[in-house]
Amino acid sequence: MDFSDNSNPVGPPPEVEEALRRAAELGVYRRFPAHHAEETLGEYEGVELTVFNGATEALLYALLDLKPKRIAVPWPSYGDYLRIAQLLGVEAVKFPPWQLEAVKPGDVVVLANPNNPLGYHWPRDVVLDYADQVRRRGAKLLVDESFLDFARVETAAPDLPVVKSYGKFLAVPGLRLGALLYRHKAPPPWRINSLADYAVYTAGAAALKRHREKTLQYLAQEKPRFEAAIRRCVAYVPSAVHFYTVMGPPPPGVKTRPLGDKGVQGFRVSLKSPESNDVLINAICRNI
Repeated sequence: MDFSDNSNPVGPPPEVEEALRRAAELGVYRRFPAHHAEETLGEYEGVELTVFNGATEALLYALLDLKPKRIAVPWPSYGDYLRIAQLLGVEAVKFPPWQLEAVKPGDVVVLANPNNPLGYHWPRDVVLDYADQVRRRGAKLLVDESFLDFARVETAAPDLPVVKSYGKFLAVPGLRLGALLYRHKAPPPWRINSLADYAVYTAGAAALKRHREKTLQYLAQEKPRFEAAIRRCVAYVPSAVHFYTVMGPPPPGVKTRPLGDKGVQGFRVSLKSPESNDVLINAICRNI
């Protein structure tokens, strides 16, 4: 059983599933993308934004805007930040989040909030203060809020540049849908695929808000139950979202995300259905 995938445990919104089925039947590529999803996601987020084919493309265009001399990443974090630095031909450096003496003038600090893989979240006021400290060092802060929809917390937008992915929240990662939560000055013309544009626009902002509430209500029930069960067996990192870093070796019989490449002696698991989570709990506790 696979607990390495950190997609939404409640699955995709039914409105998006239905829209995707209809999109194939209608051949929506004939009139989409028209960037209609931008209107829907703007209403959902409550800010102006620019859609892209996934968060990686959005990150790339944000960094092209910010023109970093280096990309500095509070670590552990999402590995694609380092790969994007290679694409841009700039140095990438990793540093412990609060050791800001590592940040140099001209850097762009890319902060994942909530963090992936650890799952912790900094409140908005902490992020804004962090941005001020980064700015005083002659650098800029870019915030990745790809997992913000899994916690009842505030965005740093519009005060800071924010990038976001929607694939994991919608539980359709292959849909490739991301955004910058600000108006990009010169976005590429073909920056969202026809299926994503049609599905999100057809589903509508109200459906996305209902799905977020459904997700948060499920996690409010399931997270305390899961934490109480594994607390008896292992140490884990407290998480604001639906995935956890558990310390120690991965248990046999279930698929997890080992974190040795992040410098963490543990593994990441993501919540699924209650029945599936019971399988995970038993596997973790048997492994002690």
